[in-house]
Amino acid sequence: MISKSVTLSSNDFFHARPAAKIADAAKSYESVIMVMLGTEIADAKNAFSLMRLSHPKGSSVDILADGPDETTAITGVIQAIQEEFTPH
Repeated sequence: MISKSVTLSSNDFFHARPAAKIADAAKSYESVIMVMLGTEIADAKNAFSLMRLSHPKGSSVDILADGPDETTAITGVIQAIQEEFTPH
């Protein structure tokens, strides 16, 4: 199992569109991938699970991956998070 942290801005939260995009990215990996915000945990492959997380308000979220492709999985999910929460 590996984990990495990513800090979101105070305006970022897992609403429908980014949650769906992040879940789609996570589903492409075999590993179990979880997102932790404080004491809350969500299945990264489930958009509804991500949407139930509290508003991070600039907090750090931890991404955990466990499985045969955990290194590429964690990198891919963090990349998806960063793409969704970067102003376009």
